[in-house]
Amino acid sequence: MKSMTGFGRSHTNQQAFQTNQKSQEALSRPALPALDISVKAVNGRYLDLRFHLPREYAPFESELKSMLTKIFTRGTIDVYVNRTRSTAASEIRVNTDLARKWYESYQTLNRELQLKAEPSFELFTRIPELFEVQSQSEIGDEEKALVRSLLEEAARGCDQERLREGKALAAELESLCGRLEQLSEEIVTLKSEAVAELERRLRDRLQEHLQKLGFEGKVDDQRIAQEIVIHVDRADISEELTRLREHLKAYRQLLKSAEPQGKKLDFYAQELLREVNTIGSKSHIAKLTAFVVEAKSLVEKIREQVQNVE
Repeated sequence: MKSMTGFGRSHTNQQAFQTNQKSQEALSRPALPALDISVKAVNGRYLDLRFHLPREYAPFESELKSMLTKIFTRGTIDVYVNRTRSTAASEIRVNTDLARKWYESYQTLNRELQLKAEPSFELFTRIPELFEVQSQSEIGDEEKALVRSLLEEAARGCDQERLREGKALAAELESLCGRLEQLSEEIVTLKSEAVAELERRLRDRLQEHLQKLGFEGKVDDQRIAQEIVIHVDRADISEELTRLREHLKAYRQLLKSAEPQGKKLDFYAQELLREVNTIGSKSHIAKLTAFVVEAKSLVEKIREQVQNVE
């Protein structure tokens, strides 16, 4: 079992990056960038992959998604990629035509205002449009391979954390199921007491009602017994208890599965709540009601924990 929350991170070694940059400069080839990739996973009903990539990586985003679908099956997954480009891969271009027009404009202004000031070099460096930093936009196969490798490392790290949290979740759910099973057995022991109490109440009410109508002693006792049996049968919780135990048995089997079972566990949690609610609606004694209230509390805790299971 896995949780749906986790975090993993992978990045290039800074010292190795600097060494690589120098060697690439010496060989006059583009240096690989420094990369920092993190993968954050949180709860989600379905698998939702959200990438936060440099624009240079947009063309192969679908390839990266295909990689992650082999690791994650459910949850909201955010992937953050920080790319620090090497100075060796950059080039500064000067717009000399624009600089010449600026210079000519300064000279025209000098003549118009009859000034003798000459534009300085420092003045030109303050004009951002004159200088343009251009970086290599094409991503090579070597850099793609590096991105894939680091992404898989970060995703595996996140998945390991999800697995660790999943073990704790499984233990908690097993404990809750155990307590719910114990409650169901205690409810079984109260079933006879609940039936006897219901029968007594029905007989008393019928006798009281017949007295008011003046029919006391004129109604067949067998007919009264038949009516009581009908009402007692409607209040019987044997089927609900049987289904509750079967659901708990199936639940525990799912907890042992190595495959993602979050959706099935959520469905069974709803079924558990349905059976407990039905038992509660048929409850006629305070002890049984108290057990049902505790059982509903346990099922709600189960449903809450299951929301984080993959």
